[in-house]
Amino acid sequence: MVTAVETWHPGGETAVYGIIGDPVKHSLSPWMHRLFAQQLGIDMVYVPFPVMAADLPKALKGLAAAGVLGLNVTVPHKESTKILMDELSPAAAQIGAVNTVHYAAGRFMGDNTDAVGFQRALERHAGDNWRSGPVLIIGAGGAARAIIYALGTAGCPAIYVANRHAERAEKLAAEFPQFPLHPLPLERQILARILPQTLLLVNTSALGLYGESHPELDLESLPNHGNVYDIVYNPLETPLLRAARQYGRVAIDGLGMLVEQGAESFRIWTGVLPQTQTVEDTLRRWLQTRNKSL
Repeated sequence: MVTAVETWHPGGETAVYGIIGDPVKHSLSPWMHRLFAQQLGIDMVYVPFPVMAADLPKALKGLAAAGVLGLNVTVPHKESTKILMDELSPAAAQIGAVNTVHYAAGRFMGDNTDAVGFQRALERHAGDNWRSGPVLIIGAGGAARAIIYALGTAGCPAIYVANRHAERAEKLAAEFPQFPLHPLPLERQILARILPQTLLLVNTSALGLYGESHPELDLESLPNHGNVYDIVYNPLETPLLRAARQYGRVAIDGLGMLVEQGAESFRIWTGVLPQTQTVEDTLRRWLQTRNKSL
């Protein structure tokens, strides 16, 4: 039987992975991947590398030349990294962004694990009761692209995309002609007609990071078995999720997506998919303690 270590790094030396972004020092990914490695008994380090946009091409080549085996990519480099890859996964090509780089046989392989991370976290926290009805996505930025890809490939019958600037939602919908997308302006009167049938509401916008609410959304009109998913994970409870809980709806924060997308990156690099629940619980306890002390 081949062990995780043998599958991943037969030489036995410490393998180096990392994350690039600007800024990147706030990232939970180094701690998360250290927990994955400890769980599986794998000898690795995971390093945050601050990289400015102008330095991205030489940073990718330099880190590969230095022996770094793979990288996660965070803002603002996800879209720029895509054009520097030798090969893209179907998900990265359709989403238009790369968050995982794997060096193989001298080639840069680009993938995107945000979509599968979102879906796995959703299924773990909400089961399957969102699949049969309409989904409403708030926001039309980069994060929305991965969510649309996840929901579209999962077979959702109708995906509404609402954005303050309706033309951005329309442009985004045009890029996914294979999925049943319906762009909308982010207006309370229009959303009031959609929410009573919505089984899943997903916020992909930055609203909530600093305590902002969503006045356009009347969560009381969601079905009783509706789910509200905010991909923000710090803070863990946004005003949107607080309102969802007050009305008795399932409320899901973004920490599960962070952990699941990281686990899929780990699998791409090592061939082994770690268990995610215990790692999520560890990070959640830390975030809760930290936020209480602020």
